[in-house]
Amino acid sequence: MYAQIIVNRPTHRQPPAGSDPLRADTSRLVTYTYRLPDALRDMALVGQLVQVPLGPSNALGVIAALASEPPPDLEPGLVIRDVAEILDLMPVAIPTQINLAHWIAQEYLEPLSQAMRMMLPPGLEERTFVVATETAGKTAPATAGELAPVEREALRLLRRRGGRMRLGTLLGHIQHDDPEAVINSLVDQGLLDTRFAFVPPQPAPPRIQFVRLLADDDAIEAALPQLGHASKQADVLLILARRGDVPLTLPEVCQLAACSESPVRALADRDWVEITARRTLVVALPGSTGADLDRAPKQSAVMRALQVEGGPQELGHIQRITGASLGVIAALEEKGLVQRIQEEPMVLLTLPRDQVLDRVLELRGAHVERAVLDALQGTTGRVWVGGLYAETGAELNNLRNLADRGLISLHAEEYDRPRPDKPETPLTLTPDQQAAWQRIKRGMESRRPEAAGFVALLHGVTGSGKTEIYLHALEATLAAGRRAIVLVPEISLTAQTVLRFEMRFPGRVAVIHSQLSLGQRYAVWDRVRRGEADVVIGPRSALLAPVSRLGLIVLDEAHDDSYKQTEPIPLPAYHARDVACALGRLTGATVLFGSATPDLVTYHRATQGDYALLQLPHRIHNSEAGIGRADGSSLPPVRVVDLRQELRAGNRSIFSRPLQEALRRSLSAGEQAILFLNRRGTATFVLCRDCGHVARCPDCDVPLTLHRSAHSKVTAASGSTTERLICHHCNRQETPPQRCPGCGGRRIRYFGLGTERVEAAVRELYPGARLLRWDADTATGADHERFLQAFLEHRADVLVGTQMIAKGLDLPLVTLVGVISADTALYLPDYRAAERTFQLLTQVAGRAGRSYRGGQVIIQTYNPSHYAIQAAAGHDYVGFYQQELAYRRQLAYPPFSRLVALRRSDRDPYRARGEAERLGRWLTQEIQRRSLPVSLIGPAPCFFSRSQGRYRWQIVLRAAEPLALLRQVALPQGWRIDVDPVNLL
Repeated sequence: MYAQIIVNRPTHRQPPAGSDPLRADTSRLVTYTYRLPDALRDMALVGQLVQVPLGPSNALGVIAALASEPPPDLEPGLVIRDVAEILDLMPVAIPTQINLAHWIAQEYLEPLSQAMRMMLPPGLEERTFVVATETAGKTAPATAGELAPVEREALRLLRRRGGRMRLGTLLGHIQHDDPEAVINSLVDQGLLDTRFAFVPPQPAPPRIQFVRLLADDDAIEAALPQLGHASKQADVLLILARRGDVPLTLPEVCQLAACSESPVRALADRDWVEITARRTLVVALPGSTGADLDRAPKQSAVMRALQVEGGPQELGHIQRITGASLGVIAALEEKGLVQRIQEEPMVLLTLPRDQVLDRVLELRGAHVERAVLDALQGTTGRVWVGGLYAETGAELNNLRNLADRGLISLHAEEYDRPRPDKPETPLTLTPDQQAAWQRIKRGMESRRPEAAGFVALLHGVTGSGKTEIYLHALEATLAAGRRAIVLVPEISLTAQTVLRFEMRFPGRVAVIHSQLSLGQRYAVWDRVRRGEADVVIGPRSALLAPVSRLGLIVLDEAHDDSYKQTEPIPLPAYHARDVACALGRLTGATVLFGSATPDLVTYHRATQGDYALLQLPHRIHNSEAGIGRADGSSLPPVRVVDLRQELRAGNRSIFSRPLQEALRRSLSAGEQAILFLNRRGTATFVLCRDCGHVARCPDCDVPLTLHRSAHSKVTAASGSTTERLICHHCNRQETPPQRCPGCGGRRIRYFGLGTERVEAAVRELYPGARLLRWDADTATGADHERFLQAFLEHRADVLVGTQMIAKGLDLPLVTLVGVISADTALYLPDYRAAERTFQLLTQVAGRAGRSYRGGQVIIQTYNPSHYAIQAAAGHDYVGFYQQELAYRRQLAYPPFSRLVALRRSDRDPYRARGEAERLGRWLTQEIQRRSLPVSLIGPAPCFFSRSQGRYRWQIVLRAAEPLALLRQVALPQGWRIDVDPVNLL
C-alpha cells in the first residue's frame, strides 16, 4: 500500500531573488509517495494526519490518496520511504477539501501545501510537538563506558518523566554545548525515538463580566475628587474650595499643593481663580503716636494718615493722599516710627463652589468614572458591563480604576448564552420571496449525482427578506440529509445571524471565526469534523471547514471585499466567491450569493447566465399588523447635502444644518440614529502651517492619524490617556509634536476628521444623548456582540462607526442614518473606488427605516453630482451598474478582463525597483515569445509605496486569461501573486 502525501512544509522550487523566473515548473502541485508499513496499512485513510521522513528530518503531512502500486512516473530505482506514524486515526481533512486544495493551488498559483494548510485543524502548528520517547524493549549497552555521562543523564531524566517528554524540554535540561548531538547519538544507538505529537488545545469556558457597587453615597462623595489621573490644577482648586473664605497667599497655595506657580496661573488663565498683585504695606509701629515731627510736615502727614485710616495701608495709597516720596517713608523707618511690609499675592477662588467638583473631574479626566458611579447608584446586585459600557462610554480600564479604589467589584463568571430549544416557525413568504424561493427549490431538486450545483445571485434591496430565503433553503437542505455553510463578511454580523439561524435550527449550528480562542476554534472545528453540526456559520475561513455531505453554501453580503484574502494574511489570496463555486461543483451543492449591491463581476456573470439572477425589489417590515410588504417607496428617502453650500452659509460644523435638525428630532422622539464615517481617530493628519511639514510614519510613509479619546482601546493599550499619533498600517504610535520637527515652528494644526471627533461633536451638541462608538479602536473579539446587543436593547441613542456598522445589521429603532462624508474613498487611484463608495453608501443607508417607523438618510458630500452618490441616493443599483460597466468596458477592466497583481517589497528601495523592472522585462519578452494577448501595467510603485519599512512595487497583468502566462512559471523569491485583486493600492 502506498500513500500520496501533501507535506505541510514548503517544498516548491523558487529561483533566488535577483534571477529570472523558472519556466516549466510544476513543483507547486507536488505530492510525495510513501510506503505504508504493515502496522499502518489497515488503519490508513485519506485525509489522515501523518508523520513522514523528509530529507534528514521529519514532517507532518496529509494523506491525499492511497494506492496498491506506486505512481508509474517515479524514477527507476528510487527508494520509497515509510510513513512513520498516523497521528490521528480520524481524518483531519475530507476528500472534498483535498480536491478543493488542488483547485485553489491551480487557480491562485500557490503551493499545494499552502492551500492544504488552510484546512488543517486550528492550532496544529502551535500544538504539535516533537516528543522524545525511550525505545521500547531497548536497554543501555552493558558496558557503562559505552555511553557518555551526558547521554546517561539524559536517559535518567527521560525515565523519571515516564519515558516520554517534549524534545524541547529535554534539550533544555542537557548540560552540553550541543544538546542536539546528544539526542542524535541516542537515536542512532536505538535508545531514543523522536516523533511528532499533536496535543489539541483545550477550550476555555465563555466568560462574561459583571460589576457591583460597593461604596455608599458618602464614600462616593469622598472619593470623587480624587478619581482619574493626577492634576496639580485640580489639587489647587480643592485646596481653595476647602479653605472657604480664609484667603491664602500664592506661596501658601503652592506649598499645600506641592507645585510650582504654573498650575495656579493656568487656573487664572481659565478665570477660575484670581491672583492678586504683590503689595507693599506701611504700618505704624507701637509708640509712634507722640513723636515730634513739627519740622517734618510730610512725615507728620504720613503719620496722621496712618492714624486716620487705621491699620496697615498700601504704600501707593499713602503716597497719593499725602504726596510723600519714598524718601519720606524711608526717613520714618530710620526713626523707628513705621515699617514697610511686602505682602505676597493672594489666590482667590472665583469659580462658583457648586462647579468646583465638575472642573476637578474634568481636569483629572474622570468624567467617565463619575458617569459609571452615577449609573450604578441605586442598583442592587450585579450589573452586566456591556450595558454599562454603552450607557456611559466606559472601558475596562475605567472600571479597573474604580475597583482599585474599592468603590466597585469587577468579576467574570462562566457564561454560555441561552440557546433556543424549540425551532421557530418559518415566516410566510411574500410573493417576491416566493418566486425567488421556487426558482431556488427547482435548482436544488434538479441536482444530479456528480453534477455541478445550482448557483444563484439573490439581488434584493436592504430589508427585502433575503435571510428568510436562506432559511428556507437550509430547511430543505437539512431535510434532504445534507449540511450547509453560511458565510458573513464581518465578525460583527455573526451574533445577529447566528441568533436567526439558531432560532430556526436549535442545536444544529456551529460558529467558527478567528476571534475565538485557539481552544474554542479547535472545539468547533472538531465538532464539525465529527458531523455534530449541520450548519456552519462564520467569515471567509468557514468555507474551508470539514463539512461532509455539503448541500448548500450561502454568501451573505456577497459583494464585500473581506471575502478576498489579502495582505498581510498568508497566501493563497483566494476569493470566497470563486472558491464557493468550485466547492459547489465538487460537491453538487447549491450556492447562493445574496446582496443589495452585488459587485459588478458577480452581477455581470448573472446577467450573462453564469448564475441565476433572482430579484427582491421590495422591502419587508414589521408592523403592528404583522409582517407585511411595502412597495419600493418604503426605502428610506435620501437627502444629499452639499457641504460647499454649508460653508458658504457660515456653517463650519462637521454636521450640516439638516443633519443637526434630523438628529435633534430623532433623539426627541426616542428613536435611534447612526452616524457613519469610514475613518478612525480624531484628525487624519497633522500639519505645520509655517513650512507644510506633515507628520508621517517613518516605516509606512503615510500620514499619522491623531487619536484623542482618553478611553479608547488605542490609548488604553499604551497605558496613556494623552493624545497619540497612530499609523493605521503598522500601529506605530508617537506623541504629537509641540514644535515642528522641520522648522521648529509652533503652528501645529490638525486636519480631517475621524469617528473620535464625530463622537466628541455629538457629545457637545447633544449632551443628554447616550452614545456608542463602534470601530476597530473600541471593539475586538466578543465586544462586537455586546455592542450590538446594547444598541438593540436601546441602551444607546446614537451609534457612531465605520464600515463594520454598514453591513447587514437589522436595527428596527434606527430612523436616521447620517453619512458624515461620502468622499473618503471616492478619489483613491483604484478602478473600484466608485463601486466601493456606492456599495458603502447604499448599505449604510439600508440600516434606516427597517420598521413601520420609517426613516431617512442624509449624505454629506463635497461632490453631490458624482454618479456613485446620485445612484446611492436614488437606491438605483441598475443605473450605477450600467454607467460603471461602460467605464470598465472602455478601460478593459473586470468583468471584461481578469487581473493578476505581482507585488514585490524590500527594505532597499533600489533593490525593490530593480527587481520589479527585471521581472517586467522578462514578462514582456515572454509575452512576445509566446504571442499571448496579455498587457502589462507597470512596473510601478504601489499607491501605498511603503509599508512597515518595506518599499512596494507591483506589476499588473491584464487579459481574458492572464494565468496562462504564469501557470508553469516559478517567480523569484520575494514576489507575491494576487489573482483577481480587489484593489490595486
